[in-house]
Amino acid sequence: MNRNEQLSNLYQSFCEAEGSQHIASEYAIEKINGLLDKFRTKKILEVGLGIGSISGTLLAVNRNKPDLNYAGTEANDFCLKALAENLKEDYRQLKIYSDLSDIPVNKEYDLIIIDGKDQNLQAIKGLISKNGILVIEGDRMLQLDLLQELFPDNRYVHCISLKRNREYSPFSAENWQGGVKIIFINSTMKQSLWWFKEKLFTKIKYQYPGRYLGGDVTK
Repeated sequence: MNRNEQLSNLYQSFCEAEGSQHIASEYAIEKINGLLDKFRTKKILEVGLGIGSISGTLLAVNRNKPDLNYAGTEANDFCLKALAENLKEDYRQLKIYSDLSDIPVNKEYDLIIIDGKDQNLQAIKGLISKNGILVIEGDRMLQLDLLQELFPDNRYVHCISLKRNREYSPFSAENWQGGVKIIFINSTMKQSLWWFKEKLFTKIKYQYPGRYLGGDVTK
């Protein structure tokens, strides 16, 4: 089984889990995993772990990376119980904080995923590395605006999918899989090149969607 098949199988298992109506899109998880591979990301923080669709998938498909450090915030009792049940053996690799204010100030993350609300979102400025990457799953426009204000020199791209939701997804199969917003707060040359390519692909997808319905040109 290759990694794409593994990711798809894991996503299906989360679609079938209790509480799946609020999980991330399959495209978003694929895109985040691509960032891990492309930029060799080791330290990850997820704001709003939920039932673990993102953390559980990323930890499972990256077990060959022993130096991967994954932390997240979650305070909901149902979700905290679901995380332990859904992540199984990978649960011990996850460090959980109740919210951003509980994270020690000496912690620094290369990739921060926003998949929930946190009234202390501004604390991210002190938790992200110099060339860190921010990922916003879903719409969350207020959070996007705040993060772009915190990092005025950022490079931002909204990556979109031209795949429809799968039949086993909790979302309508008539709708497209949700996009994902990516912000490079202080981009390196490598990050800038990736960002430029994604901006171009996004423009093509918006203008000529019918040409790419058979696959995702960003892979």
